[in-house]
Amino acid sequence: MWFTRGMVVGKAVRKFGVRSLLVLAVLAVRLVRIKKLTWVLGLANLWLLVGWVIGYWLTEIDDIFYVYISDPMDGTGQKVKALLRVGDLRRARELLVMTRSERQKLPVHNTLTGLVVAVLGIWVITSSGSILASGVALGLTTRLFIGLLLEKDFNKWYWVFAKKFTDKENRIVLMVWGFLLALQVLFLL
Repeated sequence: MWFTRGMVVGKAVRKFGVRSLLVLAVLAVRLVRIKKLTWVLGLANLWLLVGWVIGYWLTEIDDIFYVYISDPMDGTGQKVKALLRVGDLRRARELLVMTRSERQKLPVHNTLTGLVVAVLGIWVITSSGSILASGVALGLTTRLFIGLLLEKDFNKWYWVFAKKFTDKENRIVLMVWGFLLALQVLFLL
């Protein structure tokens, strides 16, 4: 059991590391572009990193939403709630991660939410003046984009639409979403 649990945690850490490469690249370019490093600019980059982590973890709302609202009588949900009642957050999270593929029709993990977040992310980055909010937008957009990119059954992400999407249509959505993500990165640089 400890070995299995370690593999889940290790896999999650590896995924976080891979998904964090984008923000690390943005931070590196921002630091290289700065001729004179001041503490204010360093603090801004720290806020960007904090925002990234917040945005990255915001997608976890789906799991909690599913457990408490979408399907509160689900067996996995019952186990998670029991673990949370006794304060075992780590095991509850591990159970949610291991059973993520069981959950369908998630409110955050879908293409409509992802594309709206990507567009709103551009607006936040260009208009808000908040580097923390920019990091949240970039983290959320990146995590959702990579989630769809790595999904074997991509039609799970299109449940909000009345039709089944083809591979070609999915590639077009990915290209548009990737373009929006690239714009976010460019505006942050």
